[in-house]
This record gives sequence, structure tokens and C-alpha cells, in this order.
Amino acid sequence: MKRALFFVAIVAAMSFVGSPDSIAQSAAPDTAAVTGMKPDRVTAPRWMREGMQKREAVKRKKRAECRAKAKAEKVPLFKRPAYVKGCTTQSN
Repeated sequence: MKRALFFVAIVAAMSFVGSPDSIAQSAAPDTAAVTGMKPDRVTAPRWMREGMQKREAVKRKKRAECRAKAKAEKVPLFKRPAYVKGCTTQSN
């Protein structure tokens, strides 16, 4: 019994040592240039991006005002996110 287990262990070790290429990760050869953007994505038109940026700026300003208001009212730190969320939804 001990010999059989020893033989199985030797065979398993030899199979790993014998074929390291099958275990290693191989990189797929890719000749395309890396642009950082997926090819199926397109950017929004300039007018749409500018509109989104303006809306985000308004939201950022309102959140900053609500955070300052929460700090002035000394709302506990762990309750501030809920307070800010409520504050921003009330004014809309």
C-alpha cells in the first residue's frame, strides 16, 4: 500500500515537472494598439457631454452645500450621508 501511494505521488510530481508550459499562463498574441478604449464604445457628442458636465457641476455644488449645512448643524458623522441624500432630494 505504501509503495502504491509513493508511486502515485512520484507520477503526479513528474507530470507537473514534465510539462510546465501547460500550467503557465500564456499571453494571446495581440497586434492591435492599446488605446485604453474598447472598440465597441463610442463617446457622446460634445453638446451632450457638456450638458452632462453642467448637470454634474450643479449636483456637486448642491452636495457641497448640504455637507456644509450638515456640518454646521453638527449632524453625527455616520448620519451625514443620509442627511445629505435627503437634503439633495428635498430641493429638487
